[in-house]
Amino acid sequence: MHFHQILLFIIHKISGQRSENAPYYLLKGKKSGQTIQDVTYFQLHAFFSILPQLSKEDYDEAINELFKNEFIRVNESLVYITEKGIEILPSDKEPLFNGWKYRGKEQLFWKRIDLVIQTLSQFQANEKKFVPNQKDISIQHFVKDFLIQNNFREFNLNTDIKQEIFYLLENPSFDDIHRTLFVYRLSGYKTTGLTWEQLARHYHMTDLNIKIIFLECLHSMLDNISIETSPRLFNLAKDIRIDTPLTESAFKTNSLFEKGYSIEEIAKIRKLKINTIEDHVIEIVSNDKNFSISAFISKEQVEEILHLSNELETKKLTLIKQRLPEISFFQVRLALTKGEKNS
Repeated sequence: MHFHQILLFIIHKISGQRSENAPYYLLKGKKSGQTIQDVTYFQLHAFFSILPQLSKEDYDEAINELFKNEFIRVNESLVYITEKGIEILPSDKEPLFNGWKYRGKEQLFWKRIDLVIQTLSQFQANEKKFVPNQKDISIQHFVKDFLIQNNFREFNLNTDIKQEIFYLLENPSFDDIHRTLFVYRLSGYKTTGLTWEQLARHYHMTDLNIKIIFLECLHSMLDNISIETSPRLFNLAKDIRIDTPLTESAFKTNSLFEKGYSIEEIAKIRKLKINTIEDHVIEIVSNDKNFSISAFISKEQVEEILHLSNELETKKLTLIKQRLPEISFFQVRLALTKGEKNS
């Protein structure tokens, strides 16, 4: 997927219900209640936080280009995809991202692999003094421990890792460019991995699109690593997956819910606004379909809200609230989030 395709895919999902900046906050991984709930509302987990370094200037430039080409339109601050935009949506492939699970930590996995390959290559050439590609001391310590634990001097660790990488790169979902980028980025004895600029020139693409394709490769590889098929890489992927996707603040709130406290009590204990605790509830429900919402809304109210949302073909809170004035905005958000999570 290229950057413009990603934007169109997201805008297609939120068309007419969110502003033109909503995809930006999603791609950056903004931990606001609105963005977190949109991930679940519109089933956009794949794209959450895949471009944490994305600049607003690059984003605005891409949005303006989509607008000039009549792929999108903006009306009353809401963004819509046009029929012309729908026609160029990628329909043959599902996105290979898993942003909700990795949130940028795939780069840590890459740095570990890169330094392991470089180190093994140097030692194989009997060249033990070299300047490591990865300057991060924590990466260097992790790789050193990994190599020692795997007895790299006595066993053919090089061959094992090579075979595991080849196995993952045989993924039928990959195009040749996914495989090539992964290999070209690696460094070894008297070999330096190509820069983003070099790869962009070679493929006649932007740096950003090259990075996006590489990101797809990393996410898909991580998704397919298991201790049975890739035991060495499984160890290199330690702590890469987000086991607790809740923000730190939402996690603290959830702990208090588990002890039986109400929203009002938690707000008082934590010295936070009621709205903030409600945002935490939305985040918790987005991550845990078993979290009970019966203390906040009845089953009948949930069904009524979901029925109306389907009838109006919208997830706009104000439109639903206008038809159900006795129900709070929080309850509308809760019902929509719970409904999408369960589905």
